[in-house]
Amino acid sequence: MYSKVINPEKDGKIAFNNKGSSARLGNYLEKELDLDKTPDGKVFFNSEDSFTKDEMVRSIDTNVKGLTADDDKFYSLVLSPSQAELEHIKNNPDKLREFTVNCMENYAQNFTLKAKDGSLKHLSEKDLVWFANIEYDRTYKGDDSEVKSGKKKQGERKEGLQTHIHITVSARDKSMKITLNPRTKDRMRFSIISWSEKNQQTFDSKFGYDSPKKSFTNQNKEAWNKVMAVERMLTTFEKKYGLSDADSIKIRSLAVAQGYSHDFRKNLKEIGQELKKAGGKNGLNSGQWERLSNAKPDEQRQNMEQDKSSSFDFVGSFKQGFHFFKGAELAESDGKDLQGTFRKAGLHFRKRLQNVQKSTNNDISI
Repeated sequence: MYSKVINPEKDGKIAFNNKGSSARLGNYLEKELDLDKTPDGKVFFNSEDSFTKDEMVRSIDTNVKGLTADDDKFYSLVLSPSQAELEHIKNNPDKLREFTVNCMENYAQNFTLKAKDGSLKHLSEKDLVWFANIEYDRTYKGDDSEVKSGKKKQGERKEGLQTHIHITVSARDKSMKITLNPRTKDRMRFSIISWSEKNQQTFDSKFGYDSPKKSFTNQNKEAWNKVMAVERMLTTFEKKYGLSDADSIKIRSLAVAQGYSHDFRKNLKEIGQELKKAGGKNGLNSGQWERLSNAKPDEQRQNMEQDKSSSFDFVGSFKQGFHFFKGAELAESDGKDLQGTFRKAGLHFRKRLQNVQKSTNNDISI
């Protein structure tokens, strides 16, 4: 499950510009839908009902009291289940609608707000102005490797289950007294990582899905903390230094190859300081990439690789499994040519976990 807050500047689509009316976005989203299946035009929904594009635009555009001309008026969110997750729920639109409402409850609760008396104020989904629509297809883009190689044509539909959900949410709460910015640099006010993790947990518990991430985090908490340390740095790189999704995936691949070692994390942290000092948004230079590639693995990891008597091949499973539950979701979402590799990795990881359960009789589910 990949949860994303779209960056209008980075995404490149003018439709996601959120400084003015949401009409352009509404038109763009409506064009992606099969209106023949919804003759009344009510292709947008929230927890209360279904709505037409015009109703959605009107609600978002009138919920702006207190905002200036330069302020963001709304935000675009994307929920992108993996193909395995879609297969698990049989691509059921009713389940996806229910799940979307749950994710928006997670979204509201993720904001940390303080009242005038210093107490914490908690929001619910009912305090938000939001609308969602379900898209069932993705198409190949001009920069996809399949298009460049001539195997596919730009605009051609991608194979397999490609269902995902677009959400448009106002930058103000329903009372128009509170500004809610999910792209804030203050992670104490809103954390995209926390929201994404909560959405995964919701999917797992709601639909009885045993995600590789869920199993892995219970199998080795210490290793997962290392993963999240790198994820936090990547989030900063993406927000402040313009790191592309492709480079994020490349860094994750290097991290996996080095076992998320102390030396790798140390190098990545130093590179972050260098990027901050340079003040640029051109990504990593060749020397920085080389330092990440040449990071030394931890001695503990080397010992684990040498220990063939272990009933759980942690290193091998981790390298395969993390590619699946993080990288594959990013790849599917952004059209990278990694889907087949990551799906095989996920199956490999699940098989290993089943072997562990049989050999130890330990319950590693949440």
